[in-house]
Amino acid sequence: MQTIKITDFYDEFRPYNETEALEAVKRIAENNRFKQIFQYFFPKLTDKAFLQLMNSVHSINDFQMKIMHQIADQVIHNTITEIKISGLEHINKNKHYVFISNHRDIIWDATLFQYLLVANGFQTTEITFGNNLMEDPLVLDIGKTNKMFKVYRKGTPKELLKKTIQLSEYIRYTVFNKKQSVWIAQRGGRTKNGNDKTQSGVIKMLNASGTKSFEENMHELNIIPLSVSYEFEPNDYLKVKELLNTHNGKYEKAPDEDINSIIDATCNKKGYVHIAVGKSINSSLHLTEKISRTNLKVNKLAEIIDTEIYKNYHLFPNNYIACDLLKKSEKYSKNYSKKEKENFIAHKKEQLNKINNHSEKAEKLFLEIYANPVININYKTD
Repeated sequence: MQTIKITDFYDEFRPYNETEALEAVKRIAENNRFKQIFQYFFPKLTDKAFLQLMNSVHSINDFQMKIMHQIADQVIHNTITEIKISGLEHINKNKHYVFISNHRDIIWDATLFQYLLVANGFQTTEITFGNNLMEDPLVLDIGKTNKMFKVYRKGTPKELLKKTIQLSEYIRYTVFNKKQSVWIAQRGGRTKNGNDKTQSGVIKMLNASGTKSFEENMHELNIIPLSVSYEFEPNDYLKVKELLNTHNGKYEKAPDEDINSIIDATCNKKGYVHIAVGKSINSSLHLTEKISRTNLKVNKLAEIIDTEIYKNYHLFPNNYIACDLLKKSEKYSKNYSKKEKENFIAHKKEQLNKINNHSEKAEKLFLEIYANPVININYKTD
């Protein structure tokens, strides 16, 4: 009888192991598209120097530090005014967590968190990545060498249920057996309207592989909410365009739309960025114990996570300005200057020009992206 290693069950999901990663690095080094991308960030780098750099990669950690970390460093230098992290006192370098983050950008929410972890002496985490983004062989190689693992977005209800259980098992296996932390978004796909809300399906997925009570299953995972805040929202105008073209709750993406969104978010200004590490949800799990039905427990935990994310969200002048413009008030005028308001209005005009739409609906959708964090904070934490 054939013996199957436990990891074989997760081959469909998991990142590359060290051997696979080094094979992928060779393919990446030979890929002209990647060389062009890398030389975009480092225009003075010669072809010879590029090959020398790629040949110096001998491990997954090398790839993350010598390639991905350096690209992130350039993006930060070119598009971010200042980046900060708070709440590191809530995590321990010798423990492993499931970080549940609000989701504003396809790659930069997780990438910037990894960058800040490394800068503060922590290990990088494994990262969820939609399988729709891994259809391109180059993206697949880069992602899986960068400790990303697949999350399935499409399929029949039966197929998705099976994948959900397997994904849950893999995450639990990663935390307990591989001794690695995991980054996961609070929802499938980015929030388009600035209303950060944890989808119940994420909590159900995490619970699916547990063998104990709901509270024990969640406690074991050491869930930490993360709040990612951008002064200038990545893809704000593209999110407005998508919402304008969503019909009956459905939106059909054009080919390469996600890749183009990644490029747009990478190159455009983000201003100030703040990532806040929240407190573990373990101290709040007693709030679900007296709830009898699992679905209601799930909803309560999602609410607990949301409240922690809202509480730690860093509000910028743009958020207050957008809220006042949306509500046609001056309630938050003490939180911004006249110049900051003028700059935001100019930014709004510039972004909406890109989709050639200044309709009342487009204006409202744009403002909501920035205003909803203010509304949520005041509603949830008052």
